[in-house]
Amino acid sequence: MSRHRPLVVLLSLVLLAGCGGFAAPGGTTTETLTPASVPEDAPVAPGVPATEGEPTAIDADRLLAADASGRSAGYHLTRTVTIRGTNWTTRIHRDRRVAADGTLFERVEINSSGPLSPAIGRSELWTNGSGTYVRTFDASGNRIEQGQFPSAPSHFQRWLMLREQVLEGGTYRVESAADGAVLRSTELPTLPATLVPLSVREPRNVTARLDVTETGLIRSVRVRYDTTVRGEPVRVEIRHRLRAVGTTRVDRPVWVA
Repeated sequence: MSRHRPLVVLLSLVLLAGCGGFAAPGGTTTETLTPASVPEDAPVAPGVPATEGEPTAIDADRLLAADASGRSAGYHLTRTVTIRGTNWTTRIHRDRRVAADGTLFERVEINSSGPLSPAIGRSELWTNGSGTYVRTFDASGNRIEQGQFPSAPSHFQRWLMLREQVLEGGTYRVESAADGAVLRSTELPTLPATLVPLSVREPRNVTARLDVTETGLIRSVRVRYDTTVRGEPVRVEIRHRLRAVGTTRVDRPVWVA
């Protein structure tokens, strides 16, 4: 027998083992283990069914609950509203920081070159649960007021409802992403004119896009629509961005007594 023949036999056994496994005592072949398959209808995120490409309703309550739970460790959320007229633009920028203990700081800045000229140019809010402090400035930077308030003014609360307003009653096309899904609206409920707290009329031709993680965090929201301001057609875009979840800190401002 050739001295290479035992090696060839051994290699043949190894290759056969890779295909079907070695034979156990008694001639029984042991089966190789394969990972359990994932059901095709498993949700890609809480409340978001895996119906890629087909318009579907989102379980808004479940998704919003998952988002709130994820943000409970603290977060940094920004919102930018851009209103474009024929020869002018108004921008409203909000920066909201919330620490894990609930301490909150929020800043609102408004820049306008058109007919929308709010009296307030900048407003700031700080609260730690036991005290709420606010200061505001006009468009020229002159301070209007500063001190302790019994609760946060309404303009600090209204805008947080955007996610609920576009999710509840709407249908979306779900697209899988690396760590979650992208939701693109196919039909949305009628949104109120108070979506932007300025002299803007009812939204028309509304579209929405939400990026969500597989755990349910709503990482970003983008809403676009047409409307009018004092009879002039305008285009509105609203963007929300979430970041620094679990790592956001909020310090006490020097102007808080």
